[in-house]
Amino acid sequence: MKKTAILFTVLLSVLQQMKSQNPVVQALLDDVRLDSLTNYVKQLSGEKSVVINGVTDTIKSRHYQNPGNEKAFQFMKQEFIRHGYQIDSMQFSAMGKNLFAIKTGYKYPNRRFMLGAHYDNLPLTTVAPGADDNASGSATVLEAGRVFSNYNFPYTIVFALWDEEEPGLLGSIAYVPTIGSDNDTLLGYVNVDMLGWDSNNDSIADINVRPYGNSLALSSRAQLCNTIYNIKLGLHVVNPGSAATDHAPFWNNNYTAIGIDEEYDNDFNPMWHTPNDVLANFNLSFYQKCAKLAYATIADCARDTINTVGIKEIYKNNLQVKIYPNPFTEKIIVSAEKQNQPISKVILSDCTGRVIFEKQITNAYQEISIQNNLNAGLYFLEVISPNGSFTKKIIKE
Repeated sequence: MKKTAILFTVLLSVLQQMKSQNPVVQALLDDVRLDSLTNYVKQLSGEKSVVINGVTDTIKSRHYQNPGNEKAFQFMKQEFIRHGYQIDSMQFSAMGKNLFAIKTGYKYPNRRFMLGAHYDNLPLTTVAPGADDNASGSATVLEAGRVFSNYNFPYTIVFALWDEEEPGLLGSIAYVPTIGSDNDTLLGYVNVDMLGWDSNNDSIADINVRPYGNSLALSSRAQLCNTIYNIKLGLHVVNPGSAATDHAPFWNNNYTAIGIDEEYDNDFNPMWHTPNDVLANFNLSFYQKCAKLAYATIADCARDTINTVGIKEIYKNNLQVKIYPNPFTEKIIVSAEKQNQPISKVILSDCTGRVIFEKQITNAYQEISIQNNLNAGLYFLEVISPNGSFTKKIIKE
C-alpha cells in the first residue's frame, strides 16, 4: 500500500471517528441546561434558598465545621433521590460524610465509572459562597444526576460528592481503600474541581493526569470526546497533574483517574478561598463546556462495551481479532481468533497519518507483536485480512 493511500485511509478513519458520535451520549449532552447548572450553584453558594425536608433554608457556607455543610449534604441527597437514584453514604469522621448516587449498569453491574467533586469549602467565615471552589463541581455532579437519569448504561455509574477535601482530601482518602470490597471493579474516575473561571475567555481547561492505572488512556478518551462531541474546549494536558484535589488518592492507589478543571497555571481564580467567590465571576459558556466534557467522557466510557478503557477487547468486522493490552506500555499483541479469518497485514500510524509500523504476514494465522519506542498518545492500527479490514484506536501509555 502506498504511503498516500495509507494516509488517506487513516484520515478517512479519523473523519469516520469524528462522525461516529454515540447517539445516546449526544442526546444526553443536548439535555444539559446551563440554567439548571447555575441554579444548583446558586443554591449551594447561598445565593438562592433551598427546601430541605420541606423547610426553606439557605446554605451560607459548606465549611466542614459550619452547619451549612450538613445542609448541603441533605439537599444534594434529596436531589439524587428525586431523580430516582440508589443512595449510599460514608461517615468517615466526626462530621465528614461522603455521598454516593448509584446508577446500576444493565450488563456489567459490578464494573463502574465514577464522576465526583468535593462539596466542602473555605474560608471559615459566616458567609462563604465557594461558588467556583467547589459549588461549580458539585453542581456539575448534581446536574449529571438529573441528565443521566433518563438514560441506561451497560456499566454502573456512581456520582460521588466528597467532604473535607479542603483540610486534606480526607473524604476521598477514606473512600479509596474500600474500592473492590463489594466485588466491584473501578474502571475510571473523573474529578471536577473549579470549572467556572475563565477571565481571558480562551476556553482553555486542564486535564490533570498521571501515569497510574489506565489514566493516560482516560485522558486520551476525554480529549477525543472534546473533538467528537464538538465541545470546543482548548485542552491543556498536565502530566504530572496537580495532586491537590480528589483524583490524587486514586492515583496514589494505582487507580485510573483524571481531573477536569479550569486552567490552574495561567488563569487561576484570584477569588479562590475568599467570600468573593461568587457565581457573578463565572464565565458561563466555559462552565457549561467543562461540565459537558465531564459528562461526555463518563457517558462515552459507560456506553462503550467495545473500546472500554483498561479491558482486553475483541472486535468483529468480517473478521475476529484480539488486540491487547490496550492501552499498552511496551508492546501490543494482534492475533486472529479464527483460522478461517487470517490477518494479512497490520499498519500502525500516528494521528498525522505517518506510518510507524507495517508488517505483511506470510504465515496467515499467527500472533503479531508490535514493539516500538513510541511516545505516549493516540495511534491508529489498521488490521487487514482477505475477508475485511478495520482501523482501531490504540493508546500508548
